[in-house]
Amino acid sequence: MEISAAGRLEVRITTADVGKRVSVRSLIEHGPSGEKFTDTVGVLTSWDNGVLRITRKSGEGVRIAESALVAGKVVPSAPARRRGPSASYEELARVSARAWRPVESERLGEWELRAAEGFTRRANSVLPLGDPGVPLDDALTAVRRWYAARGLPAYVQTATGAEGAQELLCAELERRGWVREVTAELWT
Repeated sequence: MEISAAGRLEVRITTADVGKRVSVRSLIEHGPSGEKFTDTVGVLTSWDNGVLRITRKSGEGVRIAESALVAGKVVPSAPARRRGPSASYEELARVSARAWRPVESERLGEWELRAAEGFTRRANSVLPLGDPGVPLDDALTAVRRWYAARGLPAYVQTATGAEGAQELLCAELERRGWVREVTAELWT
C-alpha cells in the first residue's frame, strides 16, 4: 500500500459512531491474492469488547477486531439515484403486510404480533415498525409469551441494507441471542 507524504491512515471512528455509515480498512491475514487489507463500508451497528460489527448494504454483517483496524471514518449516505419519489422501508413493509394478513394479530405499541397457525414465517412473526411502547427486553419477553401461548416459535421480521432500515434493532436482537435464520427480499 502506498501512502503519500501528505496523507496518512487514521482511525477516525469511535463507539460514539454506532448507527452511522462508515468506511473501514482492516488487516487480514491471508487474502485470496496475498492482500493484506480489506475495506468494508456499511452501518456500524455495534462496537463491543474490541469487536466492531458493520452491516453492509446487502444486509451481510461483518465482524472486525478493533486490533485489526488500519483506517476508518464516517462517510455520507450513498448518493440517491435519479428517479421518482421512493417509499421508505416502513411504508413498503406496511403495504406488503396488508397483502399477507395473518389469522390473528395484536398490537404491542407500534409492533404487530401476527399468527397464522404456523403457515409461513412472515404471517407468524412480529412486524416491528416503530416503538413497542416498553423497553426492548420487556417487549421481547411479551413476544415470546404471545407466540408460546399459540404453540409457535417467536420470529421478528426485520430489514437491513436500506436507508431507514433496522440495522440497530438487528444488532440489539443479535446481542440478546436472537439468530438470523431466513433472508428474503422485498421487490418493488
